[in-house]
Amino acid sequence: MKDPRAPGAAAVGIAGGALLLLLFGAVAARHGVNADEGFYVLAGLRVLAGELPYVDFFFPQMPYLPLATAVALVPFDASLTAGRLVSVFPGAMLGGLLAAVARRRNGRFGVALAVLVLYAAWAPNLHYLTVAKTYGLANLALVAAFLLVAGGGGVRPAFAAGICAAVALGTRLPVLPVVVLLAWWQWRSGRARLAAFAAGAVAGGLPCLVLFVADPAAFWFNNVGFHDLRREMVGWESILAQKAEVLGKWLFLPQNLVLWAAALAGVWLDRRVSLRPLLCALGLAALYLYATPTYLEYMVQMVPFLLLAALPALAVLLSRRGLAALAATVYAAGLFVALRPTDPDSERGRKLALWDLERVEDVAAAIARATEPGDRVLSWWEGYPWLAGRAGYAGVGFWESNVAKKLDPAARARHHVAGVEQVRALVRAGDPGAVVFPEGTWDFLVPELAGRYAEAQRIGVVRVFRRSEGSGAAAPRAGEAS
Repeated sequence: MKDPRAPGAAAVGIAGGALLLLLFGAVAARHGVNADEGFYVLAGLRVLAGELPYVDFFFPQMPYLPLATAVALVPFDASLTAGRLVSVFPGAMLGGLLAAVARRRNGRFGVALAVLVLYAAWAPNLHYLTVAKTYGLANLALVAAFLLVAGGGGVRPAFAAGICAAVALGTRLPVLPVVVLLAWWQWRSGRARLAAFAAGAVAGGLPCLVLFVADPAAFWFNNVGFHDLRREMVGWESILAQKAEVLGKWLFLPQNLVLWAAALAGVWLDRRVSLRPLLCALGLAALYLYATPTYLEYMVQMVPFLLLAALPALAVLLSRRGLAALAATVYAAGLFVALRPTDPDSERGRKLALWDLERVEDVAAAIARATEPGDRVLSWWEGYPWLAGRAGYAGVGFWESNVAKKLDPAARARHHVAGVEQVRALVRAGDPGAVVFPEGTWDFLVPELAGRYAEAQRIGVVRVFRRSEGSGAAAPRAGEAS
């Protein structure tokens, strides 16, 4: 192993992070909308208004993303820019950090550049680190915790590692296997380091502890119970088939095959450098494979650890031009296939059309035209109201609709989600200034809308209904503003 004080590591990290910030920022500015973004930005807006996850509103993740989003919303108001910044910035900084680590450990600029390119050109990174998701913040905190633990030292690095681990866990619960591994390695380093790690974890996890103590049952439901309830897959045959399909993509898609092969080769070449990060990647893979359903996107959390495990192999690969050219060709081909145009008539093409950035903005503009500033909007997707500069309703988005039908009225009230009858009651009372949903989602509302609302505009499959003259709300308003 090279001298850890190898010159230029900080400069490589800063330059690499800046380049990735430009790249991810440019992609984010044009990227189609991810359905989760409406929910995540809305959660940040609610925190900014003084509300708390679980206590005041439903939020099916750990609480740190809405807290971070609330900070970003201060200069950017209600916008996709704010939500995406919370992904783009930490995602770019992590790429720079990985390049700096490669420079320090190997001493060669070429290896650092290779890590930066592999990270930037991995197709899911371009897709999921450029929208408002939990991965960017969780990954940066988790890898920072890992590097602090792997670097050894005294109690101060252990304390800092505990803080970072708690931030990662407070952003995304499935990173738990890596946090357990980090605690195990700290224990093997001595009780003092384990105690410092635990103290840092308590400090970094204090907001989570406060929310847990406020309502343990709600905390558990939002983070665990909801995900069990929302499963639509039944039967071991279909569940195992879905898992096998995703596992095959994790392992054998061209880009992924290159990364796993490089990580395994890294362990064979230098076990001291590569074994621990590979174990972290495998721990994440095991938990995500247990989740039902599981998704290709979950590999976003494994890739930083695979790149750390691959460092010894990349150093050797760069000295063998033929093999390096082959690996680069396979990796580039994988990127090309992932970014190829989608048939607009396919199921995926229709989904992409629904979430096209311009189309979403057109729907928001149609809502603004159809309503007055004081009106509230009943929307199947949580993002349309705040993009239109209007208030929405708590507990009526597609996440909530999915789980509300599986809860009794008391449980729905406790967890701040609205059932079908509550949504119908809002329309019958003429409470919303506009009602918005795509065809095939809230079709049960169509009979209720007759006579009370008129279709103002249809953008693609999305229908915008405006309240008719003389049908304003006379009954008390149901639901909470959001």
